[in-house]
Amino acid sequence: MWIWVVGLVTALIAGSYFGSEQLSALSELFRNPNASTSIIVLNLVLSILSVGAPVWFAWLATKQIGQRFRLAEDYAFKASISRAYEGFRREAARFDKDMETKLLTSALSRLDELPLRLVETDTHGSPWHELASSDVVKQAIAVIPGFTDQVKGLATKSLFTGKPPKTKPRPPVNQESE
Repeated sequence: MWIWVVGLVTALIAGSYFGSEQLSALSELFRNPNASTSIIVLNLVLSILSVGAPVWFAWLATKQIGQRFRLAEDYAFKASISRAYEGFRREAARFDKDMETKLLTSALSRLDELPLRLVETDTHGSPWHELASSDVVKQAIAVIPGFTDQVKGLATKSLFTGKPPKTKPRPPVNQESE
């Protein structure tokens, strides 16, 4: 888990460093009255990309730390149930065999419980997946008519405008005929 913690701290430091560098570069561009829109857009895209990678890794590290914490808590819970059962079994064995059987049944039912895994049932694959399944987005889908169609249309449009246009391949030039 310490590797993920170090990775998280490193990602946060890198994100803040790259973010501040890109922010100062963008502010210089905005101060220049002769700066073209394409240069500003290019710097904005570079800012998003340079900050996006550390933020994504920080999100991933946070998820991994949480998963390792849940596993450690589950194992600690089962170990405490096991120790408690052993202590109670020794005491119950002095009194009655029937009580020892009831104790074993109770301990086994407690070992089947998963206390912390019931708290967070969703495991998201990316920050976008987590955002899409958030309550805010679900409320926007319910309140804004055509919200999902608008998002799909925007995504489709950005995918098609981001690709270079298809061009027909040129026929090979026959140099002997020239």
